[in-house]
Amino acid sequence: MEPLEEREAKVAAWLKKIFGDHPIPQYEVNPRTTEILYHLSERNRLRDRDVYLVIEDLKQKASEYESEGATFSQRHGCFSVSSVPGSTVRETGKIKAADYTFEEKIGVLFRLNAESISCSSEN
Repeated sequence: MEPLEEREAKVAAWLKKIFGDHPIPQYEVNPRTTEILYHLSERNRLRDRDVYLVIEDLKQKASEYESEGATFSQRHGCFSVSSVPGSTVRETGKIKAADYTFEEKIGVLFRLNAESISCSSEN
């Protein structure tokens, strides 16, 4: 088990990271509060790690889906990025669904569905 002083230092560093430029609220520094805050900081660290892993997994899946979409597009010539409204392609060149209204998302889905129907009738 870590010495109390070491845990106090870790808690102080964690609070500084969490609050950033804002002042850290005053709290009574004693073994009980240090222990509670230390366990909270450890849970927070583990949660941050898990969230990071999920984000990296989603990035990889998005990359794989984009690759599959490009392959499908090349094989069938049905879908192209030009069929997606220009407002959906941002500076990064990637589509971010969270940035769009419900109507924009539905519009894209209808266009994609219409293209897939026309592609399947052409083949």
